[in-house]
Amino acid sequence: MTTRRQFLRVVAVGGAWAGCGQVPGVMNVMMEPGLDGGTLELDAGALDAGAMRGVDAGVDAGLPVENPEPWATSTQFGFGISSGDATFERVLVSTRYDGANPLRLKVWRMEQDAFAQLAADVPVMPGDGGFVQLDVQQLTPGAHYRYAFVEETSAGPLRSVLGRFRAALPAGASEPLVFGACSCTASGAAAPLLHAGGRTDLAAFFLLGDTSYNDGADTLSEYRARWHQSLSREAYRALRASTSVIATWDDHEVTNNFNPETISVAKLNAARQAFFEALPIRRHEMAPNRLWRSFRYGDAVEVFVLDTRGERKPSTLLNGNHEMISLAQQTWLQGALKASPSRIKLVMNSVPISDFGFSAFNTDAWRAYQRQRLEVLRFVEDENLTGVLWVSGDHHFASVGTVSMSGVGARAVEVLAGPGAQSANPLFRLLTKPRWDYASGDNNYVALHCQPATGEVRVVFHDGAGAVLFEKTYLV
Repeated sequence: MTTRRQFLRVVAVGGAWAGCGQVPGVMNVMMEPGLDGGTLELDAGALDAGAMRGVDAGVDAGLPVENPEPWATSTQFGFGISSGDATFERVLVSTRYDGANPLRLKVWRMEQDAFAQLAADVPVMPGDGGFVQLDVQQLTPGAHYRYAFVEETSAGPLRSVLGRFRAALPAGASEPLVFGACSCTASGAAAPLLHAGGRTDLAAFFLLGDTSYNDGADTLSEYRARWHQSLSREAYRALRASTSVIATWDDHEVTNNFNPETISVAKLNAARQAFFEALPIRRHEMAPNRLWRSFRYGDAVEVFVLDTRGERKPSTLLNGNHEMISLAQQTWLQGALKASPSRIKLVMNSVPISDFGFSAFNTDAWRAYQRQRLEVLRFVEDENLTGVLWVSGDHHFASVGTVSMSGVGARAVEVLAGPGAQSANPLFRLLTKPRWDYASGDNNYVALHCQPATGEVRVVFHDGAGAVLFEKTYLV
């Protein structure tokens, strides 16, 4: 029988400091200071005793758990809902609410397709712009969950779409896992994302950058409008509800080919705030603008997220120091790769680390920052690290091949995913066998089927109809 102690703890990511409190019989609710992303509403009128008894009776008394699927849906969540940065014990859930009625977050633990437990039920007050980000904690490792934001109206409750996420595997656990990935979704229906959003087998989906094309925006309101235009598309709503996402950024989230050393501080700050509002990314406590981080799925897979755009220093190309990523990020990456117990290590790049042999992207990829590129690749080889697979985007073509033609990186493999909704870069035609197993300009997403028992990753590219464009298994 479920007990009160099994209820999830929910922490508001943003909102003004309002102390902390406990809701008897439901969960611990803690307010934390931060950027305005919504708060947990502690108003006594919203948390009446009857509502709390209803939650208790439905769980502690062993009565059937509510099934939210037949509930009427609201039109006030046009931005969609999403979850992200899932670990074995917590996940960030987010939305933008455009209405004015009281709002709640409900989370259910699933057993196959059955709603087994109402694991969280908490009132929420959206923040500036209607944005909500809540950190749901004390998950059951490896468990599957569904969640919804529920609008309380005079005619009855109206819910958002139902979202899905899975808690990561705990330390020591291992099983096959599937991850999706895509980049560059500027226009059109983004049919590959719509197909990916219909899957139920993805542990997470990697947003590799250029998720929203915000070129021309300058103010926070303009960036918010661009994000709404992007994420309110049917494909992105479906994808973000279907599984948790792990996101990084590239240039178009700010503006085309922006230089972090020379861009207007006000413009960059507006773009950064809108980025963190739009996507469920857990901000680092001591460095809230830091994007590099990792997520471990037990002993099976660890995902390393790089920021290859926001920390680069183009000025170092003149003196030979070549900082594509900050020295702190490089030190973290090398140490984390070496320390990882996971058999497979997926490294998320917004731009590729491969040397393609042509000059079109020499200034906008790792190849331009050759000193640091070789240091990172050489570290992996010198430490004899197994299981490393580079997963990248940006170039408007898909490819699978070795990172280097010869020398350092010649044994490493990189997968380029996307474009998800963009025109093709014709340079893919220069990528030929035997070095390149696959190259295409077709709109796509990639599925990475990870088999930790053997150290293999089956790479499968899908088009917008779900058809397989390419499939091959790699030992990493």
